[in-house]
Amino acid sequence: MVKRLESEFLRSVPELPDLHGLLSQALEKRGQQFELRWQSPESTQTQFTVDVMCSTKGSDPQWKLHKEVNKKREFLFQYPSCDVLLIYNLIYSACGEPTKYQTQENLENLEQVKESGKSVAPSFMKSMEKRNEEPSRPLPEGSHPRNLTPLPSDEEVPESGNLTEHPVPKLLQSIVFSRMTGMLEIRSNNITAIVYFKDGFPIDATAADAVGDDAIIELLTWNHGQFSFEPRIYRNRNTVHQSVNSLLEQSKQLAECIGRLQSAGLEPGSVLTGKYKNRSQNDFMHQQVPYGPPLEAATMSRFYQSLTGLQTVDEMMRTSQIPRIHLIYMIHNLVVNDLVTISSRNAPQKNLTVAPRKIDPQAIQGVMMSLRRADSGMFIYPAFLYFLEQEYFRCYRSKSPLSVIVFQLKLIGASGGVMVELPLPSAALLDAVLRISALKRHVDLLAHYDSDDYALVLPNTKAGGAEIFANRIVKSLLTSPLAGNLDASSLSLAFGSASVPEDFVDLSSLLGAADLAMQQSRLTKRAVVMYRDLKEAVVGQFPQFV
Repeated sequence: MVKRLESEFLRSVPELPDLHGLLSQALEKRGQQFELRWQSPESTQTQFTVDVMCSTKGSDPQWKLHKEVNKKREFLFQYPSCDVLLIYNLIYSACGEPTKYQTQENLENLEQVKESGKSVAPSFMKSMEKRNEEPSRPLPEGSHPRNLTPLPSDEEVPESGNLTEHPVPKLLQSIVFSRMTGMLEIRSNNITAIVYFKDGFPIDATAADAVGDDAIIELLTWNHGQFSFEPRIYRNRNTVHQSVNSLLEQSKQLAECIGRLQSAGLEPGSVLTGKYKNRSQNDFMHQQVPYGPPLEAATMSRFYQSLTGLQTVDEMMRTSQIPRIHLIYMIHNLVVNDLVTISSRNAPQKNLTVAPRKIDPQAIQGVMMSLRRADSGMFIYPAFLYFLEQEYFRCYRSKSPLSVIVFQLKLIGASGGVMVELPLPSAALLDAVLRISALKRHVDLLAHYDSDDYALVLPNTKAGGAEIFANRIVKSLLTSPLAGNLDASSLSLAFGSASVPEDFVDLSSLLGAADLAMQQSRLTKRAVVMYRDLKEAVVGQFPQFV
């Protein structure tokens, strides 16, 4: 949901620093939309608008470009990406203007992309359709909480929102009776709560330092905050043991205790001081009130002796080893029995200021441009080696897998009466880059390799995942013709892949194995070949993972 939209009018088509600044604002204020507008140099009646918004869920920013002629608005493209250079090229190709990083020849090739409809609104830019809901299993008899009224069958669990419109009991109600499996995340007053559900049952929960049943009890007392629900996310840990009905009743007791404390004047900044110095453990055995879990007299005595008026209630909640809910009940018992004095600590003088450090977006763009090929937007080969080495060391420390895919994209053409493989035209290459970028994750890296070859770095990916991803790329490239009407019959594709630690544990052998797999892909005419399928045919000994 867009909270508000901030707009800026430019005198000309935005440059890289303008787009970078726009993306920085969107990343800083997720859930808000920011836009840039400019007037076409050819006509005062024509205006362009590019806007970007970053989801609060952390997915790639969504870019949109619109054209307005005589107050008639036309949609040009929508694309998710953090790659400012890629968006920059898309905007200029859609507007039909050459950039600093494009020759006139490249612009003519981009015109072919526009005419074929691949750049403005290509099919691979369309958002994926929602996956079909998994068949739900019936709840066991008697598992429906009596205090939750069943929802109509057509009401769905909202993906995100605020607790004012969707209170926590209503959210749990929706998930329970929809029998959903997924993760509910709620943020309120700088505290985050996460609850995992399986077939409508809460199985694991955390809220600040509270875990399991206590976390849900506290969560049910929250009235303000933002939430999001991610379906089909499952955690194999069981910390919630009580029924939702029982937890709801306990949350009502907790809410009553909090209400009484607030009525007594207790605030997060309040401090507590014991009224009596000499209180023995026996004194607390007869002063318990029947709220919350049973509290040991020894624990109450130690807690009472620690109330010296030096810590605020908020500091106690953050630093105490006692669970937050138990701490609330303990304070409530002391207040009800008139054993403590509630006062306020003098607020410290605010004499410190934070001076934001100026960040030069042009310097950032200069570094980015030095690591990429401007015509394709992909990283150059030395940059590929640098980032690959960084990912290799990171995966080594975290003991996580890493895969590399090297591949060729060639055009089959005639030269001197002989069929040969030629490099792809610029327009077709840009189209291929866009299709691959739409499939890869933000953490995956696409770069140039030897001569006209290309490579992908896939962190946290095993060989099986790399094979699936490579086949998805092949399918995307062959499903519809590339720009310039290059169909599947005129393309030559060869993909080879190797992984750490499944195949090797050193980078040089890893790249050599990926090269060998790509060569076998060309020779056997198989689009994708994995090194693991060639191991038994390899001559020589290599440092393999044991």
